[in-house]
Amino acid sequence: MENKFRISQVFRLVLPSIFMMSFMSLYTIVDGAFVSRFVNTDALSAVNIAYPYVNFILGISIMLGSGGCALVMKKLGEGKTHEAKKDFSLIILFTFILSIIIIIISLIFIETILKILQAKESLYNYTKDYLFYMIVFATPTMLKFIVEQFLVAINKSKTALVLSMSGGILNIILDYIFIVTLDFGIKGAAIATGLGYAVPAIIGLSFFIKKSSLLHFKIPSKTPSVILQSCYNGSSEMVSQLSSGIITFLFNFVMLKYIGEDGVAAITIILYIQYLVTSIFLGYSIGVSPRISYFYGSKDIPMLKSLISISIKLVWTLSILCYIIILTSSPILVRFFTEPGTNVFNLTIDGLKIYSLSFLIVGMLIFISGMFTAFSNGKVSAIISFLRALVFESSGIVLFPIIIGISGVWWAVPIARLLGGFVCLYFYKKYKTIYNY
Repeated sequence: MENKFRISQVFRLVLPSIFMMSFMSLYTIVDGAFVSRFVNTDALSAVNIAYPYVNFILGISIMLGSGGCALVMKKLGEGKTHEAKKDFSLIILFTFILSIIIIIISLIFIETILKILQAKESLYNYTKDYLFYMIVFATPTMLKFIVEQFLVAINKSKTALVLSMSGGILNIILDYIFIVTLDFGIKGAAIATGLGYAVPAIIGLSFFIKKSSLLHFKIPSKTPSVILQSCYNGSSEMVSQLSSGIITFLFNFVMLKYIGEDGVAAITIILYIQYLVTSIFLGYSIGVSPRISYFYGSKDIPMLKSLISISIKLVWTLSILCYIIILTSSPILVRFFTEPGTNVFNLTIDGLKIYSLSFLIVGMLIFISGMFTAFSNGKVSAIISFLRALVFESSGIVLFPIIIGISGVWWAVPIARLLGGFVCLYFYKKYKTIYNY
C-alpha cells in the first residue's frame, strides 16, 4: 500500500458520496419546485416553516450516523472487528426504536409544535398537512441517512449512490403523480419525500444482513456508552442541524416582519440552493471521514496527513467553483421556483448575490468539523458548529436588519461564516501536533 494518496484517488473516493448527498438535497428541492409551481408560493413558505422540526429529526439521524461511523471505523482500524459489528447493530436498533417514539410524541403534540413554529393563520393548514406526513415517515427518514453513511464507510459508496438516486427519481415521479395528476397539494410533496426515503432505507438495510459484508447484523452490544459515545462524536452534526432549523425559523420571522410571505418564499428558494451546495461538502466529508477514523485508529500517520492535505486543496477548489456556478446561473436556478419579473423572483436574485459569498467558506467549515468528528473529538466539532450558527448567524439575522435594513439579512450568513472560518483555523492549528495531520 502506498504511504500517500493521489488527488485522483481521493476524488474517486468521495465522488459517489458527493453525488449521493446531492441527490438527497434534490428531495427537498424537487418538492419545493413542484409545490411552488403547481400549488402556490404560500405553500412553499409553509414547507419552510415546517422545516425546523423536520431538520430536528434529520439531525438526530445524522448525529447517530456520523458519530457512530467514527466509533465503528476506529474500532475496525484497531482490529476490534467483532466489537465494531455489535456496536453497529446497536446503533441501528436504537435508531429504529427512537424513531417510533418520536412519531408518537410528535403526532400527539403536533398542534403545539405548529404554535412553536409560528405558523400564521394564512399558512397554518399548509404547514400542518406537510408536517403531519413528514412525521409519519420519520422511521425511514432516520434509517436512510444512517444506512447510507455506513454503506459509504464500508466502501459501498456506489451502492449508497444508486440507492439515493433511486429514491430521488422515485420522489420526482411521485411528486408529479401526487401533486400534478392527483391534486394532493402539499400533502403529496410530503408523501412523495417519505416514500423516496423508505425505498433506499429498506433496501440498504438488506446489505447488512449478508455475513460476507465487512459490517453485518449481530446481537447488539449491551453497552449504553456506545450510543452516548456516538451522540458525543456526532454532536457537532446535531448542533449544525438544530442550528439550521433555528436559522430557518429566524429567517422566516424576520422576513414576515419586514417583507411578508414573499420574503419567506425568497429565503426558502435561497436555502434550497444552499442545500445543494452544502450537500456537496457533506458528501465529501462523509466520503473521507471513515478513512480518517480508520487511519487514526491504525496510527497510519503518512496516509492520514496525505488524505487531509489533499482534502483541504480539493475543498477550496470546489468552493470556488460552486460560487462561480451559482452566481452566473442564479436566474436559471430561481426560475425553477417562480416566474421572472415577480416580486419573489427579484427578491431572490438580489439576495443571492450577497448570500452566495458564504459558499466560498462553508465547505471548509463542514470539512474541518467533520474531521474532528472523525477523530472522535465531538467537543471541538460542536464548538465550531455552535459558534458559527447559533452565535454568529443568529445574532446577524436579528441585528443586521435593524442596523442596515433588509439587506442585512443577506449579509448575516457570509459574515458569520467568515467568523466561523477563523474559529476553524484556530482549532486546526491547535490540534495539528496532537492528531499528527
